[in-house]
Amino acid sequence: MSRFAVTNANTGELEEEFPSVPVEEIPGYIDRGLTAFETWKDTPLIERSAILRRFADLVDANADEMTDIIGREMGKPKQQGLAEVDKVARTARWFADHAHTYLNPTELPAAGAARSYVRHDPLGVLLGIMPWNFPYNQIARFVIPNLVVGNAIIMKQASICPKSSQYFADLLLEAGLPEGVYQNIYLDSSHAEEVLKDPRVKGFSLTGSEGAGASVAGIAAKYLKRSVLELGGNDPLVVLDSTDVPALAKKVVGIRLTNAGQVCTSPKRFIVVDELYDEFLAEAKKAVEATKVSTFDDPEVGMGPLSSESARDEIVERIAKAVENGATLHTGGEKLDRPGWFMSPALLTDIDPDSDLGCNELFGPAVMIYRAKDEEDALRLANHSDYGLMSSVWTDDLAKGERFAARINAGMSFVNSHMESGPEYPFGGINRSGYGRENAQWALRAFTNEHLIRIHA
Repeated sequence: MSRFAVTNANTGELEEEFPSVPVEEIPGYIDRGLTAFETWKDTPLIERSAILRRFADLVDANADEMTDIIGREMGKPKQQGLAEVDKVARTARWFADHAHTYLNPTELPAAGAARSYVRHDPLGVLLGIMPWNFPYNQIARFVIPNLVVGNAIIMKQASICPKSSQYFADLLLEAGLPEGVYQNIYLDSSHAEEVLKDPRVKGFSLTGSEGAGASVAGIAAKYLKRSVLELGGNDPLVVLDSTDVPALAKKVVGIRLTNAGQVCTSPKRFIVVDELYDEFLAEAKKAVEATKVSTFDDPEVGMGPLSSESARDEIVERIAKAVENGATLHTGGEKLDRPGWFMSPALLTDIDPDSDLGCNELFGPAVMIYRAKDEEDALRLANHSDYGLMSSVWTDDLAKGERFAARINAGMSFVNSHMESGPEYPFGGINRSGYGRENAQWALRAFTNEHLIRIHA
Protein backbone atom coordinates (compact mmCIF):
# COMPACT_ATOMS: atom_id res chain seq x y z
CA MET A 1 0.00 0.00 0.00
CA SER A 2 1.19 3.52 -0.79
CA ARG A 3 1.74 5.70 2.27
CA PHE A 4 1.18 9.37 1.44
CA ALA A 5 3.29 11.31 3.91
CA VAL A 6 5.73 14.17 4.24
CA THR A 7 8.89 12.77 5.81
CA ASN A 8 11.39 15.61 5.91
CA ALA A 9 14.39 14.47 3.86
CA ASN A 10 16.65 16.87 5.79
CA THR A 11 15.77 15.50 9.24
CA GLY A 12 14.18 12.10 8.69
CA GLU A 13 11.17 13.20 10.74
CA LEU A 14 7.58 12.39 9.78
CA GLU A 15 5.70 15.70 9.54
CA GLU A 16 2.31 14.94 8.03
CA GLU A 17 0.26 12.02 6.66
CA PHE A 18 -2.60 11.90 4.17
CA PRO A 19 -5.09 9.02 3.78
CA SER A 20 -5.17 7.08 0.53
CA VAL A 21 -8.40 7.09 -1.45
CA PRO A 22 -10.50 3.96 -0.82
CA VAL A 23 -10.94 1.95 -4.00
CA GLU A 24 -14.72 2.33 -3.88
CA GLU A 25 -14.34 6.13 -4.21
CA ILE A 26 -12.39 5.97 -7.48
CA PRO A 27 -15.47 5.97 -9.76
CA GLY A 28 -16.54 9.25 -8.15
CA TYR A 29 -13.33 10.94 -9.32
CA ILE A 30 -13.97 9.71 -12.85
CA ASP A 31 -17.61 10.88 -12.67
CA ARG A 32 -16.51 14.38 -11.65
CA GLY A 33 -13.80 14.45 -14.30
CA LEU A 34 -16.16 13.46 -17.09
CA THR A 35 -18.83 15.93 -16.01
CA ALA A 36 -16.26 18.73 -15.93
CA PHE A 37 -14.81 17.66 -19.28
CA GLU A 38 -18.14 18.01 -21.06
CA THR A 39 -18.12 21.73 -20.28
CA TRP A 40 -14.37 22.33 -20.34
CA LYS A 41 -13.88 20.98 -23.87
CA ASP A 42 -16.30 23.58 -25.20
CA THR A 43 -14.75 26.46 -23.26
CA PRO A 44 -13.12 28.79 -25.81
CA LEU A 45 -9.36 28.36 -26.12
CA ILE A 46 -8.84 32.02 -25.26
CA GLU A 47 -10.51 31.43 -21.87
CA ARG A 48 -8.55 28.26 -21.16
CA SER A 49 -5.35 30.16 -21.98
CA ALA A 50 -6.32 33.02 -19.67
CA ILE A 51 -6.63 30.58 -16.77
CA LEU A 52 -3.14 29.28 -17.47
CA ARG A 53 -1.75 32.81 -17.42
CA ARG A 54 -3.40 33.48 -14.06
CA PHE A 55 -1.99 30.20 -12.81
CA ALA A 56 1.50 31.29 -13.90
CA ASP A 57 1.11 34.55 -11.98
CA LEU A 58 0.08 32.62 -8.86
CA VAL A 59 3.06 30.30 -9.19
CA ASP A 60 5.37 33.32 -9.34
CA ALA A 61 3.69 34.88 -6.32
CA ASN A 62 3.96 31.70 -4.24
CA ALA A 63 7.40 30.53 -5.38
CA ASP A 64 9.05 30.66 -1.95
CA GLU A 65 6.35 28.61 -0.24
CA MET A 66 6.26 26.09 -3.09
CA THR A 67 10.02 25.69 -2.90
CA ASP A 68 10.01 25.20 0.87
CA ILE A 69 7.40 22.44 0.55
CA ILE A 70 9.47 20.33 -1.84
CA GLY A 71 12.65 21.14 0.07
CA ARG A 72 11.12 19.31 3.02
CA GLU A 73 9.37 16.60 1.02
CA MET A 74 12.27 15.42 -1.11
CA GLY A 75 15.24 17.62 -0.21
CA LYS A 76 15.62 19.87 -3.25
CA PRO A 77 17.97 22.80 -2.55
CA LYS A 78 16.26 26.17 -2.46
CA GLN A 79 17.80 27.65 -5.61
CA GLN A 80 17.07 24.51 -7.62
CA GLY A 81 13.50 24.55 -6.32
CA LEU A 82 13.05 28.16 -7.36
CA ALA A 83 14.32 27.29 -10.85
CA GLU A 84 11.82 24.45 -11.07
CA VAL A 85 8.94 26.65 -10.00
CA ASP A 86 9.98 29.29 -12.53
CA LYS A 87 9.91 26.66 -15.28
CA VAL A 88 6.34 25.77 -14.32
CA ALA A 89 5.27 29.38 -14.77
CA ARG A 90 7.16 29.66 -18.08
CA THR A 91 5.53 26.46 -19.32
CA ALA A 92 2.06 27.75 -18.51
CA ARG A 93 2.67 31.02 -20.31
CA TRP A 94 4.23 29.33 -23.35
CA PHE A 95 1.26 27.03 -23.90
CA ALA A 96 -1.19 29.86 -23.26
CA ASP A 97 0.57 31.91 -25.94
CA HIS A 98 1.20 29.18 -28.54
CA ALA A 99 -1.50 26.53 -28.24
CA HIS A 100 -3.69 28.07 -30.93
CA THR A 101 -0.89 27.65 -33.48
CA TYR A 102 -1.05 23.86 -33.16
CA LEU A 103 -4.69 23.30 -32.18
CA ASN A 104 -6.30 25.13 -35.07
CA PRO A 105 -7.54 22.68 -37.73
CA THR A 106 -4.86 21.39 -40.10
CA GLU A 107 -5.86 21.92 -43.72
CA LEU A 108 -5.10 19.07 -46.13
CA PRO A 109 -5.18 18.79 -49.90
CA ALA A 110 -8.81 18.47 -50.94
CA ALA A 111 -8.03 15.19 -52.78
CA GLY A 112 -11.28 15.07 -54.70
CA ALA A 113 -13.42 16.69 -52.02
CA ALA A 114 -14.45 20.31 -51.62
CA ARG A 115 -12.37 20.47 -48.44
CA SER A 116 -10.32 18.13 -46.22
CA TYR A 117 -8.96 19.02 -42.80
CA VAL A 118 -8.09 17.53 -39.41
CA ARG A 119 -9.49 18.76 -36.11
CA HIS A 120 -7.37 18.30 -32.97
CA ASP A 121 -10.08 17.48 -30.44
CA PRO A 122 -9.57 16.58 -26.76
CA LEU A 123 -10.03 12.93 -25.82
CA GLY A 124 -11.56 13.23 -22.36
CA VAL A 125 -10.42 12.15 -18.90
CA LEU A 126 -6.71 11.25 -18.55
CA LEU A 127 -4.65 9.78 -15.72
CA GLY A 128 -1.25 11.19 -14.78
CA ILE A 129 1.26 9.19 -12.73
CA MET A 130 4.22 11.36 -11.81
CA PRO A 131 7.43 11.01 -9.75
CA TRP A 132 8.91 12.90 -6.83
CA ASN A 133 12.15 14.26 -8.32
CA PHE A 134 10.54 17.35 -9.91
CA PRO A 135 7.28 17.48 -7.96
CA TYR A 136 5.84 20.50 -9.77
CA ASN A 137 7.48 20.43 -13.18
CA GLN A 138 6.73 16.77 -13.90
CA ILE A 139 3.07 17.50 -13.28
CA ALA A 140 3.17 20.70 -15.32
CA ARG A 141 4.78 19.12 -18.37
CA PHE A 142 1.84 16.74 -18.73
CA VAL A 143 -1.00 18.75 -17.24
CA ILE A 144 -0.62 22.23 -18.71
CA PRO A 145 -0.74 21.31 -22.43
CA ASN A 146 -3.61 18.91 -21.84
CA LEU A 147 -5.63 21.47 -19.92
CA VAL A 148 -5.30 23.97 -22.75
CA VAL A 149 -6.29 21.22 -25.21
CA GLY A 150 -9.51 20.71 -23.23
CA ASN A 151 -8.86 17.37 -21.52
CA ALA A 152 -9.65 16.65 -17.86
CA ILE A 153 -7.01 15.08 -15.62
CA ILE A 154 -6.82 12.85 -12.57
CA MET A 155 -3.32 13.18 -11.10
CA LYS A 156 -1.52 10.61 -8.95
CA GLN A 157 1.69 12.13 -7.64
CA ALA A 158 4.39 10.18 -5.78
CA SER A 159 3.47 9.24 -2.23
CA ILE A 160 6.33 11.25 -0.69
CA CYS A 161 5.04 14.49 -2.27
CA PRO A 162 1.43 14.77 -1.11
CA LYS A 163 1.57 18.39 0.01
CA SER A 164 3.11 19.81 -3.17
CA SER A 165 0.69 17.88 -5.37
CA GLN A 166 -2.32 19.35 -3.57
CA TYR A 167 -0.77 22.82 -3.62
CA PHE A 168 -0.50 22.59 -7.42
CA ALA A 169 -4.19 21.65 -7.63
CA ASP A 170 -5.21 24.47 -5.29
CA LEU A 171 -3.41 27.07 -7.42
CA LEU A 172 -5.24 25.88 -10.55
CA LEU A 173 -8.57 26.28 -8.76
CA GLU A 174 -7.55 29.72 -7.53
CA ALA A 175 -6.66 30.65 -11.12
CA GLY A 176 -10.22 29.85 -12.19
CA LEU A 177 -10.05 26.26 -13.40
CA PRO A 178 -13.52 24.72 -12.96
CA GLU A 179 -13.96 22.06 -10.28
CA GLY A 180 -13.32 18.55 -11.55
CA VAL A 181 -11.19 19.46 -14.56
CA TYR A 182 -8.06 18.71 -12.53
CA GLN A 183 -8.17 16.42 -9.51
CA ASN A 184 -5.31 15.48 -7.21
CA ILE A 185 -5.81 11.93 -5.93
CA TYR A 186 -3.93 10.00 -3.26
CA LEU A 187 -4.22 6.81 -5.26
CA ASP A 188 -2.57 3.61 -4.11
CA SER A 189 -0.28 2.34 -6.87
CA SER A 190 -2.02 -1.02 -6.84
CA HIS A 191 -5.29 0.67 -7.78
CA ALA A 192 -4.08 2.25 -11.04
CA GLU A 193 -5.90 -0.45 -12.99
CA GLU A 194 -9.16 0.56 -11.32
CA VAL A 195 -8.82 3.92 -13.06
CA LEU A 196 -7.50 2.73 -16.41
CA LYS A 197 -10.04 -0.06 -16.90
CA ASP A 198 -12.86 2.47 -16.84
CA PRO A 199 -13.89 3.20 -20.48
CA ARG A 200 -14.38 6.87 -19.60
CA VAL A 201 -10.62 7.24 -19.00
CA LYS A 202 -8.94 7.65 -22.38
CA GLY A 203 -5.22 7.46 -21.63
CA PHE A 204 -2.37 8.11 -19.26
CA SER A 205 1.10 9.58 -18.98
CA LEU A 206 3.68 8.09 -16.62
CA THR A 207 7.12 9.31 -15.67
CA GLY A 208 8.99 6.87 -13.47
CA SER A 209 10.92 3.66 -13.32
CA GLU A 210 11.04 1.00 -16.00
CA GLY A 211 9.19 -1.39 -13.72
CA ALA A 212 6.35 1.04 -13.12
CA GLY A 213 6.21 1.92 -16.82
CA ALA A 214 6.08 -1.70 -17.94
CA SER A 215 3.40 -2.51 -15.39
CA VAL A 216 1.09 0.35 -16.25
CA ALA A 217 1.75 0.04 -20.00
CA GLY A 218 0.62 -3.57 -19.74
CA ILE A 219 -2.61 -2.41 -18.13
CA ALA A 220 -3.05 0.24 -20.81
CA ALA A 221 -2.54 -2.34 -23.57
CA LYS A 222 -5.10 -4.60 -21.93
CA TYR A 223 -7.72 -1.86 -22.06
CA LEU A 224 -6.49 -0.19 -25.28
CA LYS A 225 -5.56 3.13 -23.69
CA ARG A 226 -3.26 5.71 -25.23
CA SER A 227 -0.07 6.36 -23.29
CA VAL A 228 3.18 8.31 -23.02
CA LEU A 229 6.07 6.88 -21.00
CA GLU A 230 9.15 8.78 -19.83
CA LEU A 231 11.31 6.28 -17.98
CA GLY A 232 14.92 6.03 -16.90
CA GLY A 233 18.18 6.83 -18.62
CA ASN A 234 21.86 5.97 -18.51
CA ASP A 235 22.76 9.11 -20.38
CA PRO A 236 26.22 9.56 -21.89
CA LEU A 237 28.14 12.82 -21.62
CA VAL A 238 31.01 12.67 -24.12
CA VAL A 239 34.06 14.95 -23.88
CA LEU A 240 35.93 15.09 -27.20
CA ASP A 241 38.12 18.15 -26.64
CA SER A 242 38.37 21.28 -24.53
CA THR A 243 40.66 24.28 -24.16
CA ASP A 244 39.67 24.58 -20.47
CA VAL A 245 39.39 21.15 -18.88
CA PRO A 246 39.17 22.41 -15.25
CA ALA A 247 36.21 24.65 -16.05
CA LEU A 248 34.51 21.94 -18.06
CA ALA A 249 34.97 19.30 -15.36
CA LYS A 250 33.57 21.62 -12.70
CA LYS A 251 30.57 22.48 -14.87
CA VAL A 252 29.57 18.93 -15.76
CA VAL A 253 30.10 17.61 -12.22
CA GLY A 254 27.72 20.34 -11.08
CA ILE A 255 25.18 19.16 -13.63
CA ARG A 256 25.50 15.55 -12.47
CA LEU A 257 25.07 16.43 -8.78
CA THR A 258 22.04 18.67 -9.37
CA ASN A 259 19.08 17.33 -7.39
CA ALA A 260 21.51 14.83 -5.80
CA GLY A 261 21.78 13.08 -9.16
CA GLN A 262 18.10 12.14 -9.04
CA VAL A 263 17.24 13.19 -12.59
CA CYS A 264 16.25 10.90 -15.46
CA THR A 265 18.35 12.98 -17.87
CA SER A 266 21.32 13.40 -15.54
CA PRO A 267 24.62 12.50 -17.29
CA LYS A 268 25.30 9.15 -15.68
CA ARG A 269 28.24 8.09 -17.87
CA PHE A 270 31.06 10.57 -18.49
CA ILE A 271 33.03 9.34 -21.50
CA VAL A 272 36.35 11.19 -21.96
CA VAL A 273 38.88 10.72 -24.74
CA ASP A 274 42.25 9.40 -23.67
CA GLU A 275 44.25 12.61 -24.19
CA LEU A 276 42.05 14.53 -21.72
CA TYR A 277 41.18 11.71 -19.33
CA ASP A 278 43.82 12.12 -16.60
CA GLU A 279 43.40 15.87 -16.27
CA PHE A 280 39.61 15.61 -16.42
CA LEU A 281 39.59 12.93 -13.69
CA ALA A 282 41.78 15.02 -11.38
CA GLU A 283 39.62 18.11 -11.86
CA ALA A 284 36.38 16.16 -11.47
CA LYS A 285 37.63 14.78 -8.15
CA LYS A 286 38.31 18.33 -6.94
CA ALA A 287 34.81 19.39 -7.98
CA VAL A 288 33.12 16.44 -6.29
CA GLU A 289 35.02 16.95 -3.04
CA ALA A 290 34.31 20.69 -3.06
CA THR A 291 30.53 20.10 -3.17
CA LYS A 292 28.97 21.06 0.14
CA VAL A 293 26.37 18.55 1.31
CA SER A 294 23.77 20.27 3.47
CA THR A 295 20.10 20.95 4.08
CA PHE A 296 17.90 22.36 1.33
CA ASP A 297 17.74 25.83 2.92
CA ASP A 298 21.48 26.29 3.52
CA PRO A 299 22.49 29.24 1.28
CA GLU A 300 25.80 27.48 0.51
CA VAL A 301 24.38 24.02 -0.18
CA GLY A 302 25.82 22.27 -3.23
CA MET A 303 23.89 19.03 -2.82
CA GLY A 304 20.97 18.27 -0.56
CA PRO A 305 19.75 14.97 0.88
CA LEU A 306 18.36 12.18 -1.21
CA SER A 307 14.60 11.82 -1.39
CA SER A 308 14.24 8.97 1.11
CA GLU A 309 16.18 6.65 3.35
CA SER A 310 15.63 3.72 1.01
CA ALA A 311 16.82 5.72 -2.01
CA ARG A 312 20.00 6.78 -0.19
CA ASP A 313 20.75 3.29 1.10
CA GLU A 314 20.24 1.69 -2.31
CA ILE A 315 22.75 4.05 -3.94
CA VAL A 316 25.36 3.46 -1.23
CA GLU A 317 24.89 -0.30 -1.52
CA ARG A 318 25.18 -0.36 -5.32
CA ILE A 319 28.35 1.74 -5.24
CA ALA A 320 29.90 -0.61 -2.67
CA LYS A 321 28.95 -3.60 -4.80
CA ALA A 322 30.53 -2.01 -7.88
CA VAL A 323 33.79 -1.55 -5.97
CA GLU A 324 33.68 -5.20 -4.90
CA ASN A 325 33.38 -6.07 -8.58
CA GLY A 326 36.42 -4.06 -9.69
CA ALA A 327 35.37 -0.40 -9.96
CA THR A 328 37.66 2.23 -8.43
CA LEU A 329 36.09 4.59 -5.90
CA HIS A 330 38.12 7.81 -5.75
CA THR A 331 35.99 9.63 -3.20
CA GLY A 332 32.61 9.64 -1.48
CA GLY A 333 29.80 7.14 -1.83
CA GLU A 334 29.18 6.84 1.91
CA LYS A 335 26.19 7.38 4.16
CA LEU A 336 26.72 10.46 6.34
CA ASP A 337 26.24 10.15 10.10
CA ARG A 338 23.64 12.85 10.58
CA PRO A 339 19.84 13.11 10.60
CA GLY A 340 18.19 12.99 7.20
CA TRP A 341 18.95 11.10 4.02
CA PHE A 342 22.47 12.38 3.30
CA MET A 343 25.44 10.76 1.58
CA SER A 344 28.74 11.99 0.17
CA PRO A 345 28.83 12.35 -3.63
CA ALA A 346 30.92 9.65 -5.27
CA LEU A 347 33.46 9.50 -8.09
CA LEU A 348 34.07 6.15 -9.76
CA THR A 349 36.19 4.86 -12.64
CA ASP A 350 37.11 1.45 -14.09
CA ILE A 351 33.46 0.45 -14.35
CA ASP A 352 32.74 -2.55 -16.54
CA PRO A 353 30.30 -1.31 -19.23
CA ASP A 354 28.44 -4.62 -18.86
CA SER A 355 28.14 -4.42 -15.06
CA ASP A 356 25.18 -3.17 -13.03
CA LEU A 357 26.35 0.45 -12.98
CA GLY A 358 27.47 0.22 -16.60
CA CYS A 359 24.13 -1.04 -17.86
CA ASN A 360 21.52 0.26 -15.43
CA GLU A 361 20.53 3.70 -14.23
CA LEU A 362 22.05 4.88 -10.94
CA PHE A 363 19.58 7.45 -9.64
CA GLY A 364 21.89 9.26 -7.27
CA PRO A 365 25.02 11.40 -6.81
CA ALA A 366 27.76 9.38 -8.49
CA VAL A 367 30.09 10.74 -11.16
CA MET A 368 31.19 7.77 -13.27
CA ILE A 369 34.01 8.34 -15.76
CA TYR A 370 34.96 6.08 -18.66
CA ARG A 371 38.14 6.33 -20.76
CA ALA A 372 37.74 6.26 -24.57
CA LYS A 373 40.65 5.65 -26.93
CA ASP A 374 39.37 8.15 -29.50
CA GLU A 375 36.21 9.65 -30.97
CA GLU A 376 34.97 6.38 -32.47
CA ASP A 377 35.54 4.52 -29.23
CA ALA A 378 33.65 7.25 -27.39
CA LEU A 379 30.70 6.76 -29.73
CA ARG A 380 30.82 3.00 -29.19
CA LEU A 381 30.67 3.48 -25.43
CA ALA A 382 27.94 6.11 -25.69
CA ASN A 383 25.73 3.74 -27.69
CA HIS A 384 26.51 0.75 -25.45
CA SER A 385 23.16 1.06 -23.69
CA ASP A 386 19.60 -0.20 -23.88
CA TYR A 387 18.37 3.23 -22.83
CA GLY A 388 18.03 6.28 -25.04
CA LEU A 389 16.85 9.40 -23.25
CA MET A 390 19.33 12.30 -23.37
CA SER A 391 22.95 12.59 -24.48
CA SER A 392 25.53 15.31 -24.90
CA VAL A 393 28.86 15.91 -26.59
CA TRP A 394 31.33 18.58 -25.49
CA THR A 395 33.78 20.08 -27.95
CA ASP A 396 35.10 23.42 -29.18
CA ASP A 397 34.41 22.29 -32.77
CA LEU A 398 30.66 22.77 -33.19
CA ALA A 399 30.48 21.07 -36.57
CA LYS A 400 32.21 18.01 -35.15
CA GLY A 401 29.89 18.08 -32.16
CA GLU A 402 26.80 18.23 -34.35
CA ARG A 403 27.96 15.28 -36.45
CA PHE A 404 28.72 13.26 -33.32
CA ALA A 405 25.40 14.12 -31.66
CA ALA A 406 23.47 12.90 -34.70
CA ARG A 407 25.11 9.47 -34.36
CA ILE A 408 24.12 8.91 -30.72
CA ASN A 409 21.10 6.68 -30.14
CA ALA A 410 18.90 8.92 -28.00
CA GLY A 411 15.70 10.90 -28.06
CA MET A 412 17.56 14.12 -27.29
CA SER A 413 21.16 15.14 -27.99
CA PHE A 414 22.91 18.39 -27.06
CA VAL A 415 26.21 19.96 -28.00
CA ASN A 416 27.94 21.68 -25.06
CA SER A 417 24.91 21.41 -22.80
CA HIS A 418 23.04 18.74 -20.88
CA MET A 419 19.91 18.27 -18.76
CA GLU A 420 17.95 20.95 -20.58
CA SER A 421 14.20 20.98 -21.09
CA GLY A 422 11.67 23.61 -22.00
CA PRO A 423 8.16 23.96 -23.37
CA GLU A 424 9.51 25.03 -26.76
CA TYR A 425 11.05 21.69 -27.83
CA PRO A 426 10.20 17.99 -27.40
CA PHE A 427 11.19 15.82 -24.47
CA GLY A 428 11.33 12.01 -24.50
CA GLY A 429 13.36 8.94 -25.28
CA ILE A 430 13.59 5.62 -27.07
CA ASN A 431 14.18 1.99 -26.11
CA ARG A 432 14.12 1.38 -22.33
CA SER A 433 13.68 5.11 -21.80
CA GLY A 434 10.08 5.00 -22.97
CA TYR A 435 8.06 6.35 -25.86
CA GLY A 436 6.11 9.42 -26.87
CA ARG A 437 7.07 13.07 -26.44
CA GLU A 438 6.19 15.89 -24.07
CA ASN A 439 6.43 19.67 -24.59
CA ALA A 440 5.73 21.85 -27.65
CA GLN A 441 3.27 20.65 -30.29
CA TRP A 442 4.01 17.02 -29.44
CA ALA A 443 2.44 17.51 -26.01
CA LEU A 444 -0.58 19.31 -27.45
CA ARG A 445 -1.39 16.47 -29.83
CA ALA A 446 -0.41 13.44 -27.71
CA PHE A 447 -3.93 13.07 -26.33
CA THR A 448 -6.15 14.42 -29.07
CA ASN A 449 -8.49 12.85 -31.58
CA GLU A 450 -6.98 13.70 -34.95
CA HIS A 451 -10.45 13.95 -36.44
CA LEU A 452 -10.54 13.98 -40.24
CA ILE A 453 -13.34 15.99 -41.86
CA ARG A 454 -13.94 15.67 -45.63
CA ILE A 455 -16.64 17.70 -47.33
CA HIS A 456 -17.99 16.76 -50.76
CA ALA A 457 -20.04 19.23 -52.74
